This record gives sequence, C-alpha cells and structure tokens, in this order.
Amino acid sequence: MGHNSAMKIASSLSVHPLSPKIGAEIWDVDISTPLAPEEVAAVRDALNTHHVIFFRDQALTPAQQADFARQFGEVTEAHPVLPAIDESTEVLAIDGKVDRASWWHTDVTFTETPAMGSILYMLEAPAVGGDTMWASLQDAYDALAPVVRTMCDGLIAIHHDPWFAADVEARGGYEWNGTWRDKLLPALHPVVRTHPETGRNGLFVNAQFTQALLGLSKNESNAILEMLYRHCVQPEFTCRFRWRAGSVAFWDNRATLHYALDDYGDAPRYAHRVTLRGDRPFGPSMPARAD
Repeated sequence: MGHNSAMKIASSLSVHPLSPKIGAEIWDVDISTPLAPEEVAAVRDALNTHHVIFFRDQALTPAQQADFARQFGEVTEAHPVLPAIDESTEVLAIDGKVDRASWWHTDVTFTETPAMGSILYMLEAPAVGGDTMWASLQDAYDALAPVVRTMCDGLIAIHHDPWFAADVEARGGYEWNGTWRDKLLPALHPVVRTHPETGRNGLFVNAQFTQALLGLSKNESNAILEMLYRHCVQPEFTCRFRWRAGSVAFWDNRATLHYALDDYGDAPRYAHRVTLRGDRPFGPSMPARAD
C-alpha cells in the first residue's frame, strides 16, 4: 500500500511520506518533552505504517532521548556487545571515525530477541554524504511471486555474528534485556516474520547476520538467501534520508533493513542511538510462544 500524500495525525502532528512504500517525516513536534497520549499513539501508528519516521531540528540530551524512547517500549542496554557512552548505559555512540555500518542489516538479529526499534539522534553530520537508507521487508515480501512466498513461509534461518561471539567469549559474557549470558550462541528466526502489532508478514533475513537456512544444503541455502538479499533492496522498497545535526530517525527493526552510506571521507559523523527491547520473532514457520 502506498502513502504518497501528507496526512494529519492527532491534532497537532502531520506526517509527510518520503516514498510510496517507506519513510515519513513528522513535522512540528518537540520530542525533548513528553508527548500527549494521543501523540504517542499517532507516532506509533506512523511507525507501523511507514516503518521509519524522522524528526528535524531536535535538541536532546542522552536522558531526553531515552525518555522519548520509553514512551514506546522498554529501553535496552546500549548494545549486547559494544560499550555505552559514559553518561548513560542506554545510549550507544555511532561514530564514523570508529566504525561505519555500510552494509544492509537489521540490528542485533544474532540475539533471540532482536530490538523492536532504534532511535538515532544525529549530533554532527557531514555537509555532503553520510545518508542512511532503509528498506521495507514487508513490501519486499508482498512483491515476491506467490510460489516463492509459500516457500519462504516454511523456512527458518540461523542468525549469528562470529566476531561478536569471539568478543563475548574473551570478556566472559554479555548482558541483553537485563539478563547476563555466558556465550553468544546462534539464534533461530523465521524467514517470514509476522509483525506483532499489525499482523503483516515480512521477510526477516539480512546478509550481515543471517548465516544459513536450517535443514538446507549450503548450495540451496546460499542461493535462496542471495536471491532474497537482492530482492529486498530494490529501490522501489527503499527511502534515503539526508542527515542534518538535530535530526532523529526512529525505525521499526521488525520490518526494515538499513544501510549507512560510507561516502563522506574524513568528515565527522557522530550520533547517539537508543534501542527498544524486542520480542521473540514469530511467523508461519515458527508460531508465537508463550514465554
């Protein structure tokens, strides 16, 4: 379903789509202070509809950023493996001088309960370059041929990050969602994930963390996954956001891939990220469990 025109949500918020499938800016709202209940509901509705939403001209302390996130769920540790900033255990620094996530991925799918969503606040942006792209995994699923959708409905994927696992082993464990674990073990997720709020199905694989398809040969697994990776990032399923200092992106990690473009050379690019606790993915191949 396309979302081409600006639409009013609640009494004081307006949503302006960036593309027919994914992405929208929300204008004229200050997220440094608590939102009214109807505004929280409207922002959540916009997130479910557009998968990633953006706010311009914000000024947030780490505490204010985390407080904004808390209106939409439980804030997790900054990251399962990477260190938080000194001022807050809930905030992760995204620094282009240290690391650049210039690959399509969904955050921390190597855990059993990947993040529900992430909120990135840009403090310093390049004058040119450093954009981020998002892709809609739900629209990608809808666009598959029916016979391919049926095949994907029955598949389970193995997600893992061996580099993070080695880091965890070296330090003796990691904490995620308030629980300490000794090792970072592979996680099983359905290839087709059902969104817990909308009921809409979407693909749930990414080239960074999806290692193989359960029960298939290496040749079968690699061929299917490579086809899905290419399919998911077709331009028609994507949007691209031009950062400025003070911009905020809030994306649904259950329904998107994202990619930070590495095209800004030595220019500074520095942001803070807060993550919302997610649930155990479920879908046609892995029904929901009562935990």
